[in-house]
Amino acid sequence: MIISFDIPLSKASFRVKIWRRLKELGAEKRMRSHWVLPLSKRNLIELMAIAREIKKTRGKVEIIVGRKVM
Repeated sequence: MIISFDIPLSKASFRVKIWRRLKELGAEKRMRSHWVLPLSKRNLIELMAIAREIKKTRGKVEIIVGRKVM
């Protein structure tokens, strides 16, 4: 699974909070704001909770479920 997000620049401390939560889940950062996690029910629930928080701050967020081809 991939979570990709864009948080307003004025919310720097919130961005750090999200980064820390993702690291606690074991997510790996790929590229600028793409974080990768293995597919599991627990991880999906956690990412959806993070996505709701990001949307509350007027940020943009996407969760992508799929498999790596290359």
